Amino acid sequence: MCGIAGALGPEPFGDPEIAHRMLDTLVHRGPDGLGFVSAGSCWLGQRRLAIIDLEAPPRPFANERGTVFCVCNGQIYNSEELRADLESRGHRFATHVDTEVIPHLWEELGVELVHRLDGMFAFAIWDSERRMLVLGRDRAGEKPLFYWTDGRRVLFASEIRALLAHPVITPRLDPDALLRYLAHGYFPAPMSPLGGVRKLPAAHFLVAAERGVAVSRYWNLDRYFGGTAASNSRSPRQIAVELDARLREAVRRRSRSDVPIGVLLSGGIDSSTVLSYVVETHGSGVPVFTIGHNDLAFDESRFAVETARFFDADLRRLVLDRSDLEEGLALIGATMDEPLGDASTIPTHLIARLARRHVKVALSGEGADELFAGYPTYLGHRLADTLGVLPPSVRRAMVAAARRCLPVTMGNVGLDYLLQRFASGLDRDRLERHQVWFGAIDPERLEGLLSPRLLAHRDEAAPAAPLAASRPCAPFPDALAELLYTDFCTYLQDDLLTKVDRAAMLASLEVRAPFLDHELAEFVAGIPSRLKLRGLTTKVILRRVVRGRLPAAVLARRKRGFNIPFSRWILDGLDESLRRRFRRERVSARGLLAFEGVERLIEEHVSRRADHHKPLYTLLALDLWCDRTFGDGAEVPIDGLDRACLLHAS
Repeated sequence: MCGIAGALGPEPFGDPEIAHRMLDTLVHRGPDGLGFVSAGSCWLGQRRLAIIDLEAPPRPFANERGTVFCVCNGQIYNSEELRADLESRGHRFATHVDTEVIPHLWEELGVELVHRLDGMFAFAIWDSERRMLVLGRDRAGEKPLFYWTDGRRVLFASEIRALLAHPVITPRLDPDALLRYLAHGYFPAPMSPLGGVRKLPAAHFLVAAERGVAVSRYWNLDRYFGGTAASNSRSPRQIAVELDARLREAVRRRSRSDVPIGVLLSGGIDSSTVLSYVVETHGSGVPVFTIGHNDLAFDESRFAVETARFFDADLRRLVLDRSDLEEGLALIGATMDEPLGDASTIPTHLIARLARRHVKVALSGEGADELFAGYPTYLGHRLADTLGVLPPSVRRAMVAAARRCLPVTMGNVGLDYLLQRFASGLDRDRLERHQVWFGAIDPERLEGLLSPRLLAHRDEAAPAAPLAASRPCAPFPDALAELLYTDFCTYLQDDLLTKVDRAAMLASLEVRAPFLDHELAEFVAGIPSRLKLRGLTTKVILRRVVRGRLPAAVLARRKRGFNIPFSRWILDGLDESLRRRFRRERVSARGLLAFEGVERLIEEHVSRRADHHKPLYTLLALDLWCDRTFGDGAEVPIDGLDRACLLHAS
């Protein structure tokens, strides 16, 4: 079940015709059927992507008495175990669809049922006797859920486009959320692009009843960092043995399917590790999918080819040229449900389209970097802390000298780009530095990119305010643990998992991430940081587990990420397209950005003074979404701002 929507409120709020219009916008998430139920003041609907029990009807599932109804987007991996337990308690089931266990669990446990679910999910439960609507989202945030409420009525859906099909929603941009997007490149939960529309954050549930609407958190990874006295006394070998067993179980559960499954293979450690465990169960011939580039600086598919041969997998490779990427950009721009400043959305969708021609379900390696310390930024912090003993003027002089010696290559995470990012965060405290390194637009540059009405809204006394709200509050055993937790709760949830869900579901492909098994994540969080990052080696304990399981070249390769040559596109003709899109009269009419600031970004990039592909793609993704939501080049209404007064004041 991969697309859900619903409403709580009296007629005409819950009009069936409106309900079906909302569900029609989600057909890409569930092309195999539509189910709908109206029970009193609530209706629930879903679009089905049939994965388990293919002949089951697409309707919402109910308890035996027809008083509790449920729809769910995603997959409950322990549904067989839950079903067996519930049957022993007298519950009866009509199908083998995993979602059917949820209304019965509700009868037994109420909202506590979320603690029994192992999976990726966004569900809605309507209890007609208690007159209570409950929404819930999985622990890592793999599956999306948006909602609107005025305290009495509630509207929810898997995507914003479905909410916009309801007349109660008038699209107006949320200015605070926009500032966060420009800083991060994504909209951090619970924010969304639209005023009044919120994301239900990962590991939260919402309860709407007669007393009102309340949102609560039911799980948090922070409590597991540092481990316990028993876990900290184990040797690295003992930890590796248990990690191996937990990885095997996580992959086994995520391989349950009544349709063929495959693996999205980058050729890196994470996806190759997943494939190695899949092969243990399924043997040779596992379908694997990878993407290459005709620009060799961005083509790392040779590692995927070597890995596929190593495991005797059935490799399908798509080699992209510029026309493929431009087609992907046009499609993403026309269909993306919210702006996302991550250019790898394009190849992610293209590999999903390739995979969908052969399978309905694919496994991927998301989550490993945030759990095992796989990003080079973690090494960057150690260097920054070392340089921190020097006076600020000396640090800046050293970085400036190094930058002068390195030409801007516009390559695939080249040394010049890494140094540029490193310098942008060097003089900040650790968490702010980390978010600037991962972010889209530096706080100082953001000042010159905002239109007068947004500048008037922004808190001038706190230029880093968009970053501050993501700081964790819990105590951690060390700096690395705090950074890993921050990335798990922010970048992973709101960038990577958003990208994979939207890009894959546009192709009607379900993607599962074994590393995000919550029991595995809890175990890995408790592993000491020295077994994750040591010297210049990342993912220390994971490398120990998979040594001998993977080709040596995969273990030795440098991490680069899933990138496209967007920097080079801009030099090779895309700059004219950007200039037309961000010409003065169009930028002024839109009312969000300052023309001079955008022009400066383009000029610095084209003249090779800096590689600005990240901020330029972030602005392009925003403008394409504005075209789709408000009209081509149209003015964007901003929630809560009196535009006439602000323009007069400017």
